[in-house]
Amino acid sequence: MSQEKTNEENIPFYQYSEFQNVKLITANIFKARFRISQKTVALKCVSSNDEFTLDNLMNEIKRYRKLEIHDGILKFYGITKQENANDYRIILEYVNEGSLRQYLKTNFQSLDWNAKINLAKQIANVLMFLHSNDIIHGKFNSENILIHNGIIKLNVFGLIKITSSFLINNLGPIQHMDPQNLELFNRICKNKSSDIFCLGIILWEISSGNPPFEMESSSNVGLLNYIVKEKREMAIPGTPHKYKEIYTDCWRHGGNSRSDISQVFKNLSEIIIPDASVEFETPQSQPYNVTDVKLENINIQKEEPEIKPDSPFFDITTEVNVFIKDLFEFFIDLFNRQPRIIRAITIKNYIREHKRNPVEILYQMTSHPSYYWFTSLIGFFYQYGIGTVADNQMALKFFNLAAIQIIDNSPLRNLYNINKEIGIICLAYMYVYGLGIEKDTSKAFQIWNKLADKGSLMALNSLAYCYIDGVGVEKNEKKAFEIYSKSAEKGFLDSQLNVCTCYQHGTGITKDEAKGFQWAIKSALSGNVRAIHDVGWCYYSGRGVFKDKKEAIKWYLKAAEREYNVSQHNLGCCYRYGDGIDRDSKEAFKWFKKAAENNYADGQLMIGKCFYLGCGTKKDIVNAIYWLNKAKANGNTYANVILERIIMIR
Repeated sequence: MSQEKTNEENIPFYQYSEFQNVKLITANIFKARFRISQKTVALKCVSSNDEFTLDNLMNEIKRYRKLEIHDGILKFYGITKQENANDYRIILEYVNEGSLRQYLKTNFQSLDWNAKINLAKQIANVLMFLHSNDIIHGKFNSENILIHNGIIKLNVFGLIKITSSFLINNLGPIQHMDPQNLELFNRICKNKSSDIFCLGIILWEISSGNPPFEMESSSNVGLLNYIVKEKREMAIPGTPHKYKEIYTDCWRHGGNSRSDISQVFKNLSEIIIPDASVEFETPQSQPYNVTDVKLENINIQKEEPEIKPDSPFFDITTEVNVFIKDLFEFFIDLFNRQPRIIRAITIKNYIREHKRNPVEILYQMTSHPSYYWFTSLIGFFYQYGIGTVADNQMALKFFNLAAIQIIDNSPLRNLYNINKEIGIICLAYMYVYGLGIEKDTSKAFQIWNKLADKGSLMALNSLAYCYIDGVGVEKNEKKAFEIYSKSAEKGFLDSQLNVCTCYQHGTGITKDEAKGFQWAIKSALSGNVRAIHDVGWCYYSGRGVFKDKKEAIKWYLKAAEREYNVSQHNLGCCYRYGDGIDRDSKEAFKWFKKAAENNYADGQLMIGKCFYLGCGTKKDIVNAIYWLNKAKANGNTYANVILERIIMIR
């Protein structure tokens, strides 16, 4: 394959001299560092003896690009070739903790059941992605599953159609073979059910920390007979009963009797272990709904949480406790001061800025003996996939735990109150959108209405939202404005911005853009990021204030630096088109990239276009396809137009 051919296929080709410190780490995988960017990558050797093989390689790369949109799939960066060598090297994302098997061998003693189930769910999630795309892995085992900073990364490059030429090499380790495929060697057939069987073996391996059948005969023939006779490993003492049921169901002999991957993932998500050693089970008389939430018992107070350093949870000598305390205080402030759209992004950035691993933070919180003091934060992590796979069922359970907890007279009473208030607010939103529970907007309205009666400004803001859009109650814009105003006047920042919006659009009140701008400024000066953005928009469009694009850019920049993705995108547009500022394609690319990484669909579209056109960056079709697919998945329909154009050109 020539470099010209890779150019024709829009596949990045890099000279081998651009890599340094190349080291062999497995039979055909090298670790290397880009000379310019100093980024560590993996180089996978691919044999290329004839044009037929090269065409297959090109097709494999095209298929791979469609898969790497999932964060659990290793990223593809391009191709390189050493001079005077026959093989090419595929440039892939590098992982720093090796295979799942290596990871378990190194870390097993420090893993409790929360950490093990988190690994299991990540693996099930990425297999669910493959199966949803009608892709059978065929070699699913703990050596093909990789780990990077505690996060699962699946190596699926090189998946080929399985043949029966040589059993051991083509089907992977014997221990992971589906017995149904071993009974008649001339009728070997891999399917989704076979992947499910392998998943069951992997789940057992996570529970034990050991490879399956490690103590059995080293003879392949003897081991084959052992597996064909449906011999299975014994459950490890202390394994949660439900977890054992899940993996034994996966390795049932009859493939049709096994659960599909969606059911496996759902079942794993229903396991909750708040304590490191005891599996939490909800009494049958107390199901996970809000019918038992005694809202009259909550005493919403305006004081800041009184967190004393001599309390058992916040032992200042314990670094983990200090960070969780600070994180929870930051989380509370977000709910009091920032809109819902910015909260998850801000929490992720807070963790990143403090150089913490979100997987470890979630593990530490769920295994903490006093986890019930910050269950709303744990639920938030599960809802937005922070340190784990997004899981609405788990989020619902922890929000409910926060909502039903009993407030005592301890020094941390205010902290309990706030945790409970946030849990109830979030629980109602789960009902509004049908997340992890059947959609019931009337119930959400009732929850917020009762909580607002107890003095919650957050609930007042949510109640007004219900009247604005007719969520669980008859639409009444005038009443919505009155409720927003009540909450705004008491200092709730998001309500202040919502009052601004009502004035700007004449919703429930006579239209008055100047008054709207005054409310936006009031909220912005108190630190509401969305309000800061809206002040910029008012200056940009001349809404309630004289049009001033330079002033608009100042406000956009303030919000963008606080990770507000809409401002980041708007700032990128200003730089790209020279709107109120000198045109600068590199600055435009920088801000589009930030907006894209903060999951803003329009930002993902623009960064995809930048990579496609080579605007502000080097032209890179692989990255263009990646971000355009992200934008498409987030609902940006124009992204599909560009994707189709790329396909037609190719």
